[in-house]
This record gives sequence, structure tokens and C-alpha cells, in this order.
Amino acid sequence: MATLAVTNTFSAGTTIVASEMNTNFDDIEAFVNTTPGVVQVDIVDAKGDIVAASAADTVSRLAVGTDTYVLTADSGEATGLKWAAPTTGDVTGVAAGTNIDVASASGPVPSVALAIDAAVDMGTDGSGVDVTFHSATAGDNMLWDASDEKLVITGTDGANALEVADGNVEITDTLTVTGTSALNVTGFSDSVVSQAQMKDYAETVNALGSKSAAFNIDFEDGNVQTVTISSGTFNIGLTNSLASHSNSVTILGTNLGAGTPSFVAGAHDGGGNAVVWAGGTAPTYTASGTDVLCFTTFDGGTTFYGFAAGLDFS
Repeated sequence: MATLAVTNTFSAGTTIVASEMNTNFDDIEAFVNTTPGVVQVDIVDAKGDIVAASAADTVSRLAVGTDTYVLTADSGEATGLKWAAPTTGDVTGVAAGTNIDVASASGPVPSVALAIDAAVDMGTDGSGVDVTFHSATAGDNMLWDASDEKLVITGTDGANALEVADGNVEITDTLTVTGTSALNVTGFSDSVVSQAQMKDYAETVNALGSKSAAFNIDFEDGNVQTVTISSGTFNIGLTNSLASHSNSVTILGTNLGAGTPSFVAGAHDGGGNAVVWAGGTAPTYTASGTDVLCFTTFDGGTTFYGFAAGLDFS
């Protein structure tokens, strides 16, 4: 640091001449004005004032700004600086794969609104990260749990309302489906549906058309099926019942008596057991009219029991 030196020095008992003092004052002023790092304290007036250059070798005061304002370069100002409100807008020029970190060492994490119109990757392939979406209600959120590989929706009671883990869906709250669109659910793969209450439901009707040769009634096509017999003597197989379970199918048969059909368990040519009828004899089918038949198995399709729900609806 520079050392202040004055022209005149005085000792005790020395007569001080005004001109010598003035010379010393000039020395002090020159030192203050020319020595780097020495700033006159009277330049600033208030907490937060900033000393700024207004020209070469010239300093001046930039008064403290408004709370939350930021220091901004502005060549139109005397000091080239001004206090201004933070600007908002898009974050542009971010290269693919660049992280955008929003954090605060002290205080809350700032809130950032993002409008994204392209694909978004969270984490990297094989090294994911948890992602939480919060609702306006405390405790409600949707979490992608990267380590457990599942999507979890949590309700206000703190319980998981929905879990989708590795392709499996678990709903622990009430599921309400409304609207006029159809709810199509596939892929049960013969799983159990327990404690279900059905209201205003219907069953799919599979139309087999007109037959004059052997064919199968496939349970996977529906538990209500229609068929018309035009002629012929042949087997009709009952196939794809759920193994080791009870299964049933209702047949709406038109002109069944126009031929001589025989119902058997399994494929029509598989050598399966003949359907067991009450009294040991199949009913006499109607040649010109409609018969309603029901077939039930209690062992997954090894043995079927046949019932004539009604004959000769003509």
C-alpha cells in the first residue's frame, strides 16, 4: 500500500506557518486523488450505495437500488450502470444433454415455469432420477420412482391411490369411470376379479354364421354365441374353457334340427367327451326355429353338462 508523505514536518515548539500547512493539505489531497485504492468516504451516502466510474480516473456514486432489483449495464447512464427489475423470458440456446440446475444454498428453491415443446429426458438411460409432480393440494403428488421403477399417485390421506410398477397396475382408492366412451380392458390373462358388483352390464354375442360341417365354439370369442345349421352330420367342439375352473356358454341355435350336430368337449376332432345331457339323451333340436342351449363345465372343459334352456322358439 502507498505511504502518505507531506512536504513539511513539525516538531514540538515549532511555529507553524499557514502556507506550510496548506502545502501539506495539498499533499494529502493529491495522495487521495492519485493513489489507487483510496476512496473518499463522502462519495457514498447510504447503505447499499456503490462507487462506480463515470469516466477514466473518475468515480461517482450509484445510489442503492430498489429491493429485488439487479445491477444492469446501461451505457446511457452516467456510470454505465443502473438498477433494474429482473427480466423474464425463455431460456434459449441450451444444448441437448445440458443440465438446468435450480437451487438455493440458503432459502427456498426458486420457482421456475417451463414451457417445453420437445421430448424431455429425466436422467440417463440406465441411471434414472426420481421426478415428483405436486398438485395444489398439500400431500397430493405424482412420483416417478426411478429406483423402484414405478409411477405412484398419492392422495391427501397419504395413501397411494395408484401404482404402476413394471407393467402392473395397483389401484388402492376407488376407481370411478364416467363418460360416454367405452372402457376397453384387455389382457386379464384369466386373472381373478374378486368382490365385484356388476350393474347394467352386457355380454358380447359372437355370430358364427351358417354351418354345414364340423366346427368349434371357442370360449375366447364370447360366452354367448349364435349359429345356424343348414345341413350335415358332424361334431361341434367346445374349446378354450379356462382350465380347472367353471365355464359356461349359451348358444342361440337356429334350425339346429336341419342337421345332426353332436356337441363334444374340446376340439370337434379331438376325441373329447360327449356333452352329458339330463337323462343321458340330447334334446330333439328344432328343424325350423330357434333353440337356446347352455353348456357348463366344472373341471375346465374335460366334461360339459348340457341344458336345453328352451326349444322351438319359432
